[in-house]
Amino acid sequence: MNRNPDPEVLDKERQAVELRRAGATYEEIARAIGYATAQGAWLAYNRAMKRTLVEAGTEEIRQTEADRLDRLHRALWPQAIAGDVKAITSILRLMERRARLLGLDAPTKIQAEVTNYEGGSDIDREVARLAGLLSSGADRSSETVLDASEG
Repeated sequence: MNRNPDPEVLDKERQAVELRRAGATYEEIARAIGYATAQGAWLAYNRAMKRTLVEAGTEEIRQTEADRLDRLHRALWPQAIAGDVKAITSILRLMERRARLLGLDAPTKIQAEVTNYEGGSDIDREVARLAGLLSSGADRSSETVLDASEG
């Protein structure tokens, strides 16, 4: 990556990021900034994001997503306040997404009952008893076969 990019390139990349944050498609970004193709806009956006990641880390991406959610929230708020059920549902989904993104939800408590069977338990004793019966039964049946052949 070029460490000292042309100021015009930086400006185009900044515009690409701003337009993408606003929800523009790469085709729309290409038309607005002057790229020949959507791929050119995508490349500019990705260069800017890589530079941003190097400079700011993941927090910048998290903030970008939070900004998008805020913009959507503001756009839907008047309809939600007016009682539009679809807008209310969308606002609630945005709020849930924002809470997950920013880690605002409290951890969910899970209660589980665990039974631990250790050696020497009733089950182990019963398995040993049954194994003993099977082996003594096998011994007896071989004795019975021997007795019959002798007689």
